[in-house]
Amino acid sequence: MRRPAVDDPLWLGRYRVLAELSRGEKTRVLLGSGPDDRLVALILRHSADDNGFRTEAAALSAVLEADPDAATPWFAHEFHPGPSLRDILDTVGTLPEPAVLRLAAGIAADLAQLHSAGLVHGNLDPSHVRLTSTGARLIARATGDEPADDLYALGSLLAAAAETALPEAIRPCLAENPADRPTAAELLEVLGPSTAPWPPAVDKLIAERTAELAPFLDQPIPQDEPDPIVYQLSDAPASPRRPVPRRRLLIGALALVIAGLAAWIAWPNPPTLPPAPQPPLVESGFLLARGHPEALRFSHDGRLLATVNADFTIDVLDVVTRKPVGTRLGPFPDNGLTGLAFSSDNAALTVSRVKDKQLTTQTWDARTGRETGAPLVLENSDPDGGWPTISPDGILAAVPMDSPRRLELWRIADRTRIGNIDTPATFRHSEFSPDGRTLAVYQWDGHSAHTSQLGLWDTASLRPTGDPITWTENDRLCCVAFQPDSRTLITTSGEARKAARVQQWDTATRKELRPGFTLAPTRIDEQSGDAWFAMALPGLDDQHLLALSAGTLTVVGLDGKQEGAGLPGIASLAVSPDRKTVATTSGSTADTTVHLWRKP
Repeated sequence: MRRPAVDDPLWLGRYRVLAELSRGEKTRVLLGSGPDDRLVALILRHSADDNGFRTEAAALSAVLEADPDAATPWFAHEFHPGPSLRDILDTVGTLPEPAVLRLAAGIAADLAQLHSAGLVHGNLDPSHVRLTSTGARLIARATGDEPADDLYALGSLLAAAAETALPEAIRPCLAENPADRPTAAELLEVLGPSTAPWPPAVDKLIAERTAELAPFLDQPIPQDEPDPIVYQLSDAPASPRRPVPRRRLLIGALALVIAGLAAWIAWPNPPTLPPAPQPPLVESGFLLARGHPEALRFSHDGRLLATVNADFTIDVLDVVTRKPVGTRLGPFPDNGLTGLAFSSDNAALTVSRVKDKQLTTQTWDARTGRETGAPLVLENSDPDGGWPTISPDGILAAVPMDSPRRLELWRIADRTRIGNIDTPATFRHSEFSPDGRTLAVYQWDGHSAHTSQLGLWDTASLRPTGDPITWTENDRLCCVAFQPDSRTLITTSGEARKAARVQQWDTATRKELRPGFTLAPTRIDEQSGDAWFAMALPGLDDQHLLALSAGTLTVVGLDGKQEGAGLPGIASLAVSPDRKTVATTSGSTADTTVHLWRKP
C-alpha cells in the first residue's frame, strides 16, 4: 500500500482515493472512501483502450457502482479489510474442515447474489477471496458465461485450501456434468450459516492487515466493543461485612464535601485551549465531466463551468444541477485549444484554437451547443511564439502573428482588426484584465542571458500606459494574473527545478506593492513529459492568494505565508467571479471529476 502520487486520481465518481492497494500489469486497485465513510476498492485499468474491461464494468454496474464510459473505466465494490485467500495459503497454509466450510458459505453467498443478477464471475481464484473477521467475501467480477463453471471453480478452490479431504457438502461442485452441480443458492442452503471461528493464525493475519490500513484513514477502524467482564479472584464466598453506623456515614460524607469545596476554591483555573485550526478550503461538491478536464472557466454568474478535456472536447456543466448542459463541443484538432470565455450575459461561449498557423475562433450557445455567427479565421498566426488569448467577455482576441512579429487585436463578432502592437521578441504572452481595458504583454527573445519585460497596454487606444516592468536575465515569467479589481498584477517567474518567485505590482505605478515570496519549482515528469507549473492567482478574498506548485494547491497570505494544509494532486483550477468557489481538477487521466471548494 502507498499513498496517492501527485498524478493519481484524487476522486473517482463520488469516492475519495485514500491509497493504492495493489498494481498489476493491467489493473490497479485503489482504496476509496464514500460520502458515508464506507470503504470501497476501486478497480481500474492502466489503459483506457481495454474494451473487455469496459464491457465488464458495464455489466457489473447492475450490482456495483461503475463508470464504464469514463476515460479510464472503473468499478467499485465494498472493501473488506483482511488478507486474500492467496495470502492465507502462502502464510498460514491449508485450513481445517470447519474453516473450509465457513469459507465456502461466504463465497457461495456472494456468488448467489452475482448469479441472481445474471452475471458470472468467471475468474474465481484465491486472489479474489478475502477473509475478514465476519467471514469470507468474494471480489466481484463478470467475465464468465456459465454459472455452473463458477461452482466447479469454487470446488477446486476449496479442495486446494483444505488440509484434509473436501467436505461432503461441497463435493457435488466438482461433478463432471454441469447439470449435476448445485447452484450457488442450493449450495448455500445445504451449508447453512457457519459460525466456526478462523484458526488463530488466520485471525492474527486479519488483525495485521486491518492495522496496516490505519495510517491511510481519516477515522480509526471501528473495533468491536468487548462485553464488560466482572472478575472474581476467589471461588470462596465473600465474608459478610459489618454494617457501618449511620452517624459515621454522615460524618464521612460531610468531610468529603468540605474537602471537595476547598479543593475547588484552591485549584487554579485551567488554561483556555485555543480552538482547533480550520482547513483553509472545504469541499462543497463535485461535478462529473464526460472526459478528463484539463482547464476550467466559470461563467460570469458562476452558474456554468466549461471544461477543456484531454480528448480535445469541451463540456459545459451546470454548477447548480451538477449535470452537463447542451451537446459536447469537439473534438477539436489535437494541437491547440488556446482560449475560452463566456459572454457577459453568460449565453455564449467563445473558443479559440490553432492548427498549424491557422487560428479559428468560434462562438456557441452555452446551453445548447449550437454555433452562432461566422468564425474568425486568421492565417499566419505564430503559435510557437505564444498562444492567442480572449478577453473575459469574449469580445476581443489578442493574436500573436508572424512575419513581422506583432500582436494583433481583433473584435471577434464582426471579424474586425482593431490594431496591432509591435512585439519583436521571439516569445510573447498576453493576458486581459478582468474589466477588459488593459492588456498585459510579456516579451522575451529566448536568450537566457537577456532580460525580459512586461508592458501594460490600453485596449481602446492600443497605447502603453507607462514604462514596462523588467526582469533580469535567467528570470522568466510563467504566469500573469490580475486581481478582480484590475488594479493589482500578480506575476510568477521561474524555470523548471528552480524556485518560482511571486510578485505583486500596482498597475498604475508599476511598483511592487510588497516583497515577493517563493514557491516550489515547476515539476516535470521525466516519463510522461507532463509539467506541474507553479503559479499564484487571486484568492477568495483580498487578503489571500491561491498558490499552485508541484501539484499542491495552498492558500497563502499576501506575504506568502501558507495557511493550513495544502490540497495535493491538483493540476488546474478556476475561481468563480463572486470569489466564493474554487474548482479544481487532478492530474490523472482516469479522473473526470471537478471538485468544488469554499472557505470554511
